[in-house]
Amino acid sequence: VGLWIIIADIGSHVDCLKDLKIFVPDAVIMGNAATLSCQYDLEQAALYSVRWYFGNEEFYRYVPKESPPTLVFPVSGINVDLFNSDATSVTLKGVTRELTGSYQCEVSEDAPLFHTDIRSAHMQVIELPKDDPTMQVEKKIITANDYFKAVCTIGPSYPAANITWYINGRKVYKTPFQRITQNTNEGSGTVSSLDIYPHSQVLQGFFQAIPKYQTSILLLCEVSILHVFHKNVQQRILLSIGPPTTISPNLLGLEGSKRMNGDPDNSALTGGGPRLTTTPSLTLMLVMGFCVSSLLRRIQRYCGRSGLSMVLSTHHSQSHQL
Repeated sequence: VGLWIIIADIGSHVDCLKDLKIFVPDAVIMGNAATLSCQYDLEQAALYSVRWYFGNEEFYRYVPKESPPTLVFPVSGINVDLFNSDATSVTLKGVTRELTGSYQCEVSEDAPLFHTDIRSAHMQVIELPKDDPTMQVEKKIITANDYFKAVCTIGPSYPAANITWYINGRKVYKTPFQRITQNTNEGSGTVSSLDIYPHSQVLQGFFQAIPKYQTSILLLCEVSILHVFHKNVQQRILLSIGPPTTISPNLLGLEGSKRMNGDPDNSALTGGGPRLTTTPSLTLMLVMGFCVSSLLRRIQRYCGRSGLSMVLSTHHSQSHQL
C-alpha cells in the first residue's frame, strides 16, 4: 500500500504540456502579412518541437535543440517570414486567396514523456473590390404614392460583398411593400436592388412629417466584407407633398434638349427627355408669372398706340390753325 501511495504522489507532481491555445486571424486582406501564434504552458518540462500545418502539409517547424532551430518546408503559396517567426508564432508574408483554410499548431514536450497536443483554426483571405460602390436611383423627387427603385453595385471581391440599405440611418427590411434583392457574379461583382412600392411603411412616416420638418430623406447603401471592409454611398431624395406635374420647357424659356442634356443629373434612370418635373405650387407660380408677363406686354403695346394717336392729333390741329 505504501508503494502505491509513493507512485501516486510522484505522478501528481509530473510537469507536462497544458493549456495549448491557437490564435489565427479569421480574416486577412490579400497581400498583407498574417501572424499565427500558439500559446502553451510546459510547466517545468522542456520543449521538443513546435510544428505548423496548412491542411495536412507541414510548412514550419521549430526545434530548440537544432541549429538553426527553425525549418521551413515548401508548400504552395506559403512564404514564411523567418525573421518574425519563433517558438510561439509564425508569420506569413503576402498571403493569397489560396491560403484560405485550416491551420494547425502541434506542440511536443521533450523526453521522457514527449507529450503532444494540437489545435486548429480557420483563416479567410479577403480580396477587396478595386472600386468604391455606386448607387443609381430612378427618381430624385418622390411622392407618397410613387414607386421608387434604387440600385447599388460593388465590383468583384472574395468572398462576395454584403449590401445593406438604410434610410435616415434606419435599416430597411424586406416587407410586402419593400423588396430587396441581391445577386453576385464572380466576374462583375454584387448588385442589390431596393424596390419601394406605394404605401410602404418606411416612407409613410416621413411624408406625414413633411409639413413640420421633413423635406427629404437620406438613402444609404453600405457594403461590407466580414469585418475588414466597410464602405458606403449615399444620396438625398426630395419628398413632395403632391403628385409631380410635368410642364413644357418652352414655358420656362428653356431650349429643349440643349439645356437638359447639359444637366449632369439627367441620367438614364431619370428619363433623359426634355421635360421638367416639378410640384403643383411651383407650377402655379410659373404660370402666374407667365400671365403677368403677357399682360404687361399687352399694356405696353396699347399705350404705345395711344401715344402715337395723340401726337398725330396735335400736329393736325396746329396745321389747321395756320
